[in-house]
Amino acid sequence: MSEEQSRPGAERRQQERFELVVQVGLTHDRQSETLTVINISAGGVLLRNDRNVEFETGELIRIQFDVPELAPKFLIEAKVIRVVAPTTKAALLAAMWKSRDAEAGAALAQLLWTLSTRR
Repeated sequence: MSEEQSRPGAERRQQERFELVVQVGLTHDRQSETLTVINISAGGVLLRNDRNVEFETGELIRIQFDVPELAPKFLIEAKVIRVVAPTTKAALLAAMWKSRDAEAGAALAQLLWTLSTRR
């Protein structure tokens, strides 16, 4: 572990994050929800959970992206790595990509590439 990684509060992300505010469909425990993406990277996604739906760290979820101006519609699997309880703001959910589906990976790569060209 590097010195920077061992400091409390040190940045742990290794991939560039892109701001993206879109609604996505999310399936967990046989239930469907709609959450809002806050930012996205090759490593995962940060979602705003406006309805404060309960999620648990380690839970597997499926996220449906339908943003035709950025990439073809795709479904990708992820694992919840952090849940931030609501305070004066809505709850947040951080998830790390776990999908082995080549089509989903290619669509995610296209979405990220398109976002990178818009800067």
